[in-house]
Amino acid sequence: MVQNFIAKERIIWKNIIERSPWWGGFYERLVRSVKESLHKILGMALLSFEEMTTLLTEIEAVLNLKLLSCVYEENDEPRPLTPMHVLNFGQNQPTYSVTLAEILEKMLLQNHLF
Repeated sequence: MVQNFIAKERIIWKNIIERSPWWGGFYERLVRSVKESLHKILGMALLSFEEMTTLLTEIEAVLNLKLLSCVYEENDEPRPLTPMHVLNFGQNQPTYSVTLAEILEKMLLQNHLF
């Protein structure tokens, strides 16, 4: 069934060469950053779907605040340019409704209840 779908859609697998940054090293590094963050935060903890979604959203926000470059304005003060500026279409300070501290606090409260 899967093979028929792949043949019908003419899907061609293109694997990247191991340890070759010119073949996808940029996004492989981002995947590694997410995995490292999850490992450091969670360890062996189990989360519900909502908690995992919230945690991944928080990690995404942190990664999207990484410095790409600086933009110089009229007063010659450099301003950081991050992926979040592109995603928010120029808004200065993005706001987040849930913080990592709130997630951890909720996890601790749930563990004490059971």
